[in-house]
Amino acid sequence: MARVLLISPNLKGIKDGANRIQPGLGVGYLAGVLEQRGHTVFVRDTALEGYMNVTELEDGRTILIGESESDIRKYMIETNPDVVGISILFSNLADHAHTTARIVKEAKPGVTVVLGGNHVTNAARDYLAARLQVNESKDLEANFQEFANPDIDFALTGECDFTFADLVEDLSEDRDPTGIAGLVYHHPETGELVFNPTSERIDVKTLPHPARHLMNMEGYFSIGKFHSIQSHSERVLNVMAARGCPEKCTFCTTPDMWGAKVRWRDPQDIYEEIRSCIEEFDIGEVQFEDDTLTANLPNLLQLCDLLEPLGIPWCTPNGTKLNYHRNKQPEMFRRMREAGCYQITLACESGVQRVMDEIIGKRLQIEEIRPAIANAKAAGLLVHTFWIVGFPGETRHEMERTIEVAAESGADSFSVSILTPLPGTPIYRQVVREQAWWDPEKGIQDMIYRNSLVRVDGFDTSLEFENWVNEQNAYLNSLLEKNDPERAAFVHASRGARNLSPLKLKQT
Repeated sequence: MARVLLISPNLKGIKDGANRIQPGLGVGYLAGVLEQRGHTVFVRDTALEGYMNVTELEDGRTILIGESESDIRKYMIETNPDVVGISILFSNLADHAHTTARIVKEAKPGVTVVLGGNHVTNAARDYLAARLQVNESKDLEANFQEFANPDIDFALTGECDFTFADLVEDLSEDRDPTGIAGLVYHHPETGELVFNPTSERIDVKTLPHPARHLMNMEGYFSIGKFHSIQSHSERVLNVMAARGCPEKCTFCTTPDMWGAKVRWRDPQDIYEEIRSCIEEFDIGEVQFEDDTLTANLPNLLQLCDLLEPLGIPWCTPNGTKLNYHRNKQPEMFRRMREAGCYQITLACESGVQRVMDEIIGKRLQIEEIRPAIANAKAAGLLVHTFWIVGFPGETRHEMERTIEVAAESGADSFSVSILTPLPGTPIYRQVVREQAWWDPEKGIQDMIYRNSLVRVDGFDTSLEFENWVNEQNAYLNSLLEKNDPERAAFVHASRGARNLSPLKLKQT
C-alpha cells in the first residue's frame, strides 16, 4: 500500500476580491477511491491553510493566497508520501502547481509527482489539436507547459477518479503504468510525450462519497467564502448530483470534460451524502455544483422528495439552462422551493440572438428568458442570473443591448462576467488563432474573474473594459431596490439569514 498526498495549490485572486474557496470535489473523490483500496491518504489545500498569507503580485491588482514554500515543504516531510497528486482545476493555478512540484521534489527527490484536473485535460486537448494540425496556428502547442517541467513525472487526463488509484498501485507494485487510460508520460527511449486515450465515461453511481473527513472542513467554514457567498449558513456543503451537459457552448469545457450525456448519481445516494454530512459537520446549507441540475426532471423531482424532510436550504450557484421543461417549469420550481431551494441561478449569457446563435452556440431564444425568471419567482425562488460580454466578434452595441435585456428581465440579481477563453474550448482556439489578446505577454495564468484578456470592440484598453463591466454590474444590481423595494427587502432578508436554523428557514 502507498502513502499518497493530494494537493490543491495556492490561489491566485483579485486584490480586495471575494476569492472564494471551498473543498475540492475532484480531490475528494480521488481520496475516497484511494481509501477504499487501502492506501494511506493525506489531503492538503495550501490556499486554505495559508489563507491569511497574501502576497501582492507585480501588477498591483492580483494576489497569491496560500502557504509559504517552507510550510509546504514541512508538511511534505511530515507526511512522507510515495506519490503526490497536484490538482489544477483552473488555469490560473498552474503556476503555483509547478512551484509545488518543485518543493515536493526538493523535500523528497524520489517522490512521484502527478498532475491532474480540468486544466490539464483541456491543455492536453489543445496540444494534441496543434500537433495534429487541426488548427491553423501552432501557438496552441506552446501553451502546453506541463511537461516542460522536469519535476512532473506523469499527468492524467479525463475522469481519473479510478485511474489515479490504478497508477498509484502500479507504481507501488513496480508494474509498468504506461497502459493506464488518460496517462501522459515521456517515452522512456525517445523522450517524446505520449498521450494515452482517456477511458470510457465512468459509472458515477459507483463513486464513493468525497473523503471530506480528510479535509480541513472547519477551515472552509471559518472563511465562509463558498461558491455562492450570500448563503444561509457558513457551514456549506458543496455537492454534485450529476456529471455532463448536453449543450455545446463555445466558451465551456464541460461537454468535453464530462460528456454530453448527463449522468446522474442515484438520488438516494445523494441524499445519504447530504444527510451524513449534516450529522458529521453540522451542515446548514447545500450548494449543488451541477451545470445542469434541472436537465433530468424525474431525477430532480425524486431528489426533491428526499430532501424535503431534511429541511435543509439549498441553491444552484452554477448557471442552470433556463428553457428545460418549459411547460413543466412552474411545477418544477415549486417542488424545488418546497424541498428547500431558496435561489436558482439561470444562465442567460446574452441579450442578442445573433451572439447566442453564431458566437456562443447556445440553444436558447432571448424571449425565453423573462418567462423562466417569472416562473421561478412565482414559485418563491430568488433568481440570480449570469451574463457574459466580451466575446470575439461581439460588438459594443450588442454588449450594451445585453445589459438592456438583463435590466428588463425581472431577475433579482446579476453577474455580468468578462469572457474567459478557457483552454480546450473553441473560443480559446479562436483567440489564439487570431492573436486577439490585449497583451500577448499574458495568457492562461492570468485568467482570473473580471480580468479582460481578449480585445473588445469599442474599448481602447483592458482596464477601460473592466471598468465598464464593473459599472454595469453595479447598475443592474441597483435596479431591484429602485424598482421594487418590497421585493428587494425580501431578497435582502432571505440572503441575510445565516444564523437561522434550517427548520426555521423552511417555514418562512
